[in-house]
Amino acid sequence: MRRPEQDSPPLARHSSPSIATAGSPLFRRTFASRWNRCCSAALLAALTSCRFGGPSTPSPYLAVQARLLRIEDTRRNEPAFIDSLFASNAGPERAAAALTVGRIGARAHLPALRRLAIDSDTAVAANALFALGLLKDSASAQLAATALRVGAPQGVEAAWLLGELGDAGRTAIVAGLGDASLLPTVRGALLLAATRLRPVPTTAITPLLASTDSAIAWRAAYALARGRSIPGARALLGVARSPWAAVREQVARGAAKSIAGDSLGEIARGILVRLIADTSARVRVNAVRSLSSYGTSVRSSVVGALRDQDMGVRLVAAQSLEPVLDDNPAPWNSAFDVDTTFAIRRAVADGASRRGINLAERAGWATSDQWEPRSAAAEIAGRGAAPVALARLVRFDNDPDGRVRAVAAGALARLADSASTRDLARARLRSMLTDADVGVRTASLDGLIRGASPSDLAAAIASFSIAAADRDNDARLSFWRFVDSATARRSLPDSVERALRALQRPTDPLERLAAARVPRFFAWRDSAGTARPLAWYEERAREAEGRAPRLLIQTAHGSMELLLYSREAPLTSYNIVSLAQRKYFDGQRFHRVVPNFVVQGGDPRGDGSGGPGYAIRDEINRRRYGRGTLGMALSGPNTGGSQFFITHSPQPHLDGGYTVFGELVRGGDTLDRIVQGDRIVGVTVF
Repeated sequence: MRRPEQDSPPLARHSSPSIATAGSPLFRRTFASRWNRCCSAALLAALTSCRFGGPSTPSPYLAVQARLLRIEDTRRNEPAFIDSLFASNAGPERAAAALTVGRIGARAHLPALRRLAIDSDTAVAANALFALGLLKDSASAQLAATALRVGAPQGVEAAWLLGELGDAGRTAIVAGLGDASLLPTVRGALLLAATRLRPVPTTAITPLLASTDSAIAWRAAYALARGRSIPGARALLGVARSPWAAVREQVARGAAKSIAGDSLGEIARGILVRLIADTSARVRVNAVRSLSSYGTSVRSSVVGALRDQDMGVRLVAAQSLEPVLDDNPAPWNSAFDVDTTFAIRRAVADGASRRGINLAERAGWATSDQWEPRSAAAEIAGRGAAPVALARLVRFDNDPDGRVRAVAAGALARLADSASTRDLARARLRSMLTDADVGVRTASLDGLIRGASPSDLAAAIASFSIAAADRDNDARLSFWRFVDSATARRSLPDSVERALRALQRPTDPLERLAAARVPRFFAWRDSAGTARPLAWYEERAREAEGRAPRLLIQTAHGSMELLLYSREAPLTSYNIVSLAQRKYFDGQRFHRVVPNFVVQGGDPRGDGSGGPGYAIRDEINRRRYGRGTLGMALSGPNTGGSQFFITHSPQPHLDGGYTVFGELVRGGDTLDRIVQGDRIVGVTVF
């Protein structure tokens, strides 16, 4: 599934944003409002980094824009052209070229970027520092340390760069956190940079919890909570009565037993019991998640949250029952009956199945006329004792819906690792390699990767001929991962060797990169794409100069209006607008909702694995993930297509990893009411 990862890097297969204990411009800039009020309009413009550094892009630069867009779209560097822009007297050209170099990973231009990082034009310098961060140039650590004191745009990007450098940036980050002469915006950026360090510099962060600036205080709390700072736990619990919900939210996150430990466990549990009744639903969401880590002693509080007025809190409570309930079916049945919403019932049933209680069977999901309940039943059927699970899954192997069969294949993959079911599970997975559904074949290939035999490889090669006709490339990418594993350190039968030699070089850049990881196909390594006519890029550049388009997403709970960042992400914006104009999203569902993290849509399959049949390039930019940020879901670099996400709350760990291409400007209450499975009635461009 394409998803941004909540607590890990964005490289999981079919990524989206994800969370493990809980990340856009804020909705109407209300969250951390004091932070933003302290910035002038000009400063905000610099911080968000318009592509060419200013409020508008004059038409003389249209040809330059178009050519840079072509470079970014194809990932084919044009060094002479880039160098000519670096030498230009026009700041917008230098700024744009710096960002392009970072986006395409052109490390040959590092010396020039370092020079631009001290450019007199603030937009140029800020873009250069950001690009150095994208390239993780450790040689720029001292340069970034100096830039912290130059001004807000450069300082903020210098802080981000230092965070990207990890330990190479630690000394400068710690020194900056203790320097009260730095601008608040820069110190705030350093706090976020500190979360990239392991361990986080607790001693430098803790004093900033007491800041009277809410923007500094919540970032300090976020750094300690996200960094899972055990030494900082006591100080974090000490601000549990903060007047700012954003701070209390992080206290709730950081009060989990794994952080508070035995010494602070009783205090933390008491604080969480209070925060579970907080006026902010986002605080309550985090409090329920953390409270469940204390097990059966907090059963009544977690179960009570199933009746919270906020859907997100109820869903998290349902997802958090397994640690607080035992193997007695009665409490599970009661929890299942509290709310009839399918997403909540599925979460309860999922937890119950891990306790050996099959609520899906009680609800008759396996025979439902809807694919979602059957999919949940298949997932649950694959749990428990391996031989029993293998027998239960038979009924789902031939389900009429490929999405259900794909779940069954994923469950079989887990059973393929069990000694008692390995041979039978692998045989069934091999039979699924000829399935008509791309998701089934993808899951089957992934399940067979470990311990792949020559016969498995022969079956995979036969399956690859079917995958050639797939609109989505998932099965083809899985095939190359499979080949990499199956050919490592072993000899192959002549027939298999001949079949491998007969494979053709993929035309898809992502597939070529995947194939080139196999030593025998290394010569195929080339991530460059095919260029469109220059006139096409000129049209995209012209659109970026004009009025930014808006999307109106209509749901059963109301509508959401989003402003697209067509300057910072012109190709991504064009892609989403084109899809919306042909009604691609109408009737789809929000297939993934993680409370206090993201809502995600744009998958025509509805199971998280679908897309438009093509991928677009990332357009990573200097926009940050706060509340209401619109981002592109990924399964790795340059794998975006149609799946998008909107953040419930600031998620700084996504910055620089997923393309930001818009923000919510109206409909925050609608965003908060969306639950997994809710329908997108329609998306209109205006």
